[in-house]
Amino acid sequence: MSGFRTGRAGRLARLGGLAARVGGAAASALGTRISSGRDAALEALHRRTAEQLFETMGEMKGLPMKVGQILSFMDGVVPPEYQGIYAELLSRLQVNAQPLGWDPMRALLEAELGRPYTEAFASFETEPIAAASIGQVYRARLPDGRAVAVKIQYPDIGKAVTSDLRNAGSIARTIQAIVPNVQTGVMVQDFLERIGEECDYRREAANMATFAARWADDERVLIPAVYEPLCTERVLVTELMAGQHLDEVVATADDARRTAIGEVLFRFVFRSLLRHGMFNADPHPGNFLFPGDARVVFLDFGCVQYFDEDSRAAFGRVIEAILDGREGDSLWAVLADALEFPDDTSAPLRGIIESYVRYCFEPVLAPQPYRYTRDYTTRLAQVTLEAKLTVAKNLLKIGWREPKRHGLVLLSRILFGMNSLLAALEAEADWRSLLREA
Repeated sequence: MSGFRTGRAGRLARLGGLAARVGGAAASALGTRISSGRDAALEALHRRTAEQLFETMGEMKGLPMKVGQILSFMDGVVPPEYQGIYAELLSRLQVNAQPLGWDPMRALLEAELGRPYTEAFASFETEPIAAASIGQVYRARLPDGRAVAVKIQYPDIGKAVTSDLRNAGSIARTIQAIVPNVQTGVMVQDFLERIGEECDYRREAANMATFAARWADDERVLIPAVYEPLCTERVLVTELMAGQHLDEVVATADDARRTAIGEVLFRFVFRSLLRHGMFNADPHPGNFLFPGDARVVFLDFGCVQYFDEDSRAAFGRVIEAILDGREGDSLWAVLADALEFPDDTSAPLRGIIESYVRYCFEPVLAPQPYRYTRDYTTRLAQVTLEAKLTVAKNLLKIGWREPKRHGLVLLSRILFGMNSLLAALEAEADWRSLLREA
């Protein structure tokens, strides 16, 4: 593959072509469950739909591919009996989408370095080891012998992202027509707020250094070191780290290891948020490696949300209220203060928000130890959708007031992503105690 469309009209036409190929029958099939036996024709239709989603989103890169990565592990998007089909195909977008050829990538690398790449590296493998939404990753070796991963941004991906930003509404509507069970508009908006930042690898290098410093005392959390002399806006050079992907761990690891990994992921999310006021907001499985035992390699820090001390303390108060079992006015008082909801928020809307928050924290409120399952994340996706529909249908009656606290939408995305990862692992632990320790 030598390139991809970057113009606004061309990228929108590409998605429109996908919608046409998928067609109304396939789109409606995404929400169709079989009532008895296995319907071979319906299963084949789902597989063709998943293949077309993978092909188009992988070729387009940028925002559509980012959405596809998230869809690959979101339970509740399609009927449970077909979840595996979509996960199998779309999961390739996490680590192995169709790559660009070497020549344009080499040209960009050398333009950024200001010299031939052979002068900067002792050896360089020109076949990428990963192809993601913004760039590709290559294996190389520095003159001093260190093995490194070299992430090179796709040439002109900035133009493609600019086109996606302008097409945001149309992209959301088109994908919504193909995948009707997902509130794609919200997802697209989430990424719009951060995807521009992801195009600056110097920011990602700084994020990695910050996280590495915060987690330096935990040997189970591995964050690749950054080799700053070779990092630029569009090239990122880091320590090369190896490990299994999530699907390999799920297929081969015993209960003890899966739970141990789950505990590391859980601690990483909540301790980063509550102690350090930050979290990595791109939680899809391709951003993790598992080298053995409970260790986890955390990759891709291009999308990071930071919170100030006031926000961090506010989130801590919400966690304490939930763990203490507060309900009604007592819980709402903490939620309203922490999330900065207006004083005139209606009682029906308060009830929806309270119920939803408590359901999100079912794993810590239920009797412990608690086992994460696909059933829980599927129900969570359904509850999320039902809550949004309830608000939409009764908007005039219950009113709507946006919370003012910055970053809440991305926070909900990382929590949903974490829940999906733990469900895939079927991790079982005393999550309430782990949360209190965070």
